[in-house]
Amino acid sequence: MKLYYKKGQISIDAVLAIMFLLLISTLIYYNVFNTSKSFKNAELADRLYSIADSFENYALLSYSKNVTISMELKPIGLKSYTLYFGNKSIVVDTTRTIFFIPTDKGVNITGDILSSSGKNLNKTINITYDNSRYYILKNTSIQIQ
Repeated sequence: MKLYYKKGQISIDAVLAIMFLLLISTLIYYNVFNTSKSFKNAELADRLYSIADSFENYALLSYSKNVTISMELKPIGLKSYTLYFGNKSIVVDTTRTIFFIPTDKGVNITGDILSSSGKNLNKTINITYDNSRYYILKNTSIQIQ
């Protein structure tokens, strides 16, 4: 029995197989890289909400126990963030200390390098990160001045 092969058949099959593998690899790499990017964004959002939750918890504790409490704010990695509350803001580019002082209407916050924000966020905390590329808003149950 004599076998006859068409010339070039093996090379076309090999080229098609390689193209198929490249297509599948591209789709897998695309999904992996996008997933890792969303994990990074989710971790950042979680960190920002954690800061906002701690801020609110310190304010509530200060008001309910009628004591002055200090809180240390640290930057996230090498990048700074800006925390807006009441009509004040603080840029956290190095370690900053703020104090929660209870008043009859809520909590007054004083500390390192507080500046006027021009906003009126009495019951809201706003944190912006990476030049306002990312931000979160959190409503609080206590008035912050």
